[in-house]
Amino acid sequence: MKYYTFYKENNDFSEILSDPTIKSAFRTKIRWSNYLLLGFSEDKKSENLFGYLILKYGELIKDPINKDYTPIPNVDYQPVKSKKF
Repeated sequence: MKYYTFYKENNDFSEILSDPTIKSAFRTKIRWSNYLLLGFSEDKKSENLFGYLILKYGELIKDPINKDYTPIPNVDYQPVKSKKF
């Protein structure tokens, strides 16, 4: 099984769950606060589905286990504006 975890601030995953291509393929569905986990069986025809899933919903895929340590401007550091000559 291959699992994808999606994250949305508004907790509305209706567009993913109602997509006919994905709807017929997932085997596992788990929802919790702002997250959705979908599990797919790995076979030959699923490779195209994984590509479709990443292209269409790739910005929503998030790893819930590892924290994102990307610095936030004006919170973690103050950006320096360059002087124009």
